[in-house]
Amino acid sequence: MYIIINELEKDVLREIISIGLARAADSFSNFSKSGVLLNVPEVKIIEPRVLPDVIDEFEAIYFVLRSGITGDLNGKTFMLFTEENIGKIAEVCLDQDLILGNAELQQKKNEMLREISQVVTEALANQLSQILKLNLTTTEPVHLFSNKAGSINHILEDLPGYQPFVITIKTQFNNLLKEVEIPMLVVFDSLSVSTLLRIIRRDNLYDYKLLKELT
Repeated sequence: MYIIINELEKDVLREIISIGLARAADSFSNFSKSGVLLNVPEVKIIEPRVLPDVIDEFEAIYFVLRSGITGDLNGKTFMLFTEENIGKIAEVCLDQDLILGNAELQQKKNEMLREISQVVTEALANQLSQILKLNLTTTEPVHLFSNKAGSINHILEDLPGYQPFVITIKTQFNNLLKEVEIPMLVVFDSLSVSTLLRIIRRDNLYDYKLLKELT
């Protein structure tokens, strides 16, 4: 299936995603010991033909958390954490737990990463459901490399078929002292992208003010 998506439609999808992820920050209070803000400074929609080039732009090694989006759409999310970023987020979110032994601390960090991935993926799915009237659920996040860091080139082998469209997102976690940028990939197959575009065109969802009212 060959899909044509124009720049205005890309802008609409960017706006929906930005609204949803910006609201995810409220849920981080469940495990954060201080204020955490989630900014979305950049959203890019990548067509299948240029996907390998985009992957090459990222650093070689990440801890990758993968979650699924199922229902009316078929997709996956990948959150990419470096060792340095995990340490910075742990300082903010774990705080007193940093005095734990290595094994216990690593378990806490893994739980923290899973919760971040779950919160962000659920926020995105909820926003798509609310604005576009879709029935969506999310799956539990898993470590793609079994709690180890690895090359995200392997993500190419884990993508849905049918011309996957990839949305690359820069998420920034901020408190008063630190800023941590976490790349995120959201992948939908072409059938799901076709569904999104059909709803946008049918309901004429090209007005950003209208999108905000729908939320």
